[in-house]
Amino acid sequence: MKKIVLLGPPGCGKGTQSKLLVEKDNFVQLSTGDLLRSEISNSNSDLGKKVKDLMESGELVPDDIVIDIIVKKVEKHKKENIVFDGFPRNLKQAKVLDSSLENVSIKLDHAIFFEIDFQILQERINTRANETKDSEKRKDDNSKTLLNRIEVFKSSTLPIVGYYEEKGIISKINGMQMVNEVYAEITKIIC
Repeated sequence: MKKIVLLGPPGCGKGTQSKLLVEKDNFVQLSTGDLLRSEISNSNSDLGKKVKDLMESGELVPDDIVIDIIVKKVEKHKKENIVFDGFPRNLKQAKVLDSSLENVSIKLDHAIFFEIDFQILQERINTRANETKDSEKRKDDNSKTLLNRIEVFKSSTLPIVGYYEEKGIISKINGMQMVNEVYAEITKIIC
């Protein structure tokens, strides 16, 4: 069973590629964004209200909350292919993920980094926001929030690439390609 991490800035296509891996390759997608949005949708959840405020301002949800949610999901799906989408987001989370996986005799097989042009990324986010039905719009899909999320990505998430390089599991792909081309590169890496 494969355990892979998709890394890249917000809006680079990690979610799209994760969904393809689920549909075509029997992966279980562990998306922190989806898990956190699920928590937000629970109107009785104080945690959901806190997470909502953080996400709408473009801030990252604290590590302890994210890590707890992810570790529970990994335990549930440890005998399946797993793609981590949006996690880890910082070096601490990467290290905790590794140690949590080791505790259940699992290790990451691949970390795939989506290299992207930030100007085109901003255009993608604006297009996604404009083309999405109001009922399905993400409140964090706007230029101001995106710019903040990109800065957070550069300072917090980008250092993970070096960490995974040292472990010998990083692969870099051009995230600016068409969806099917990115998917083809991912499948070459994980096969």
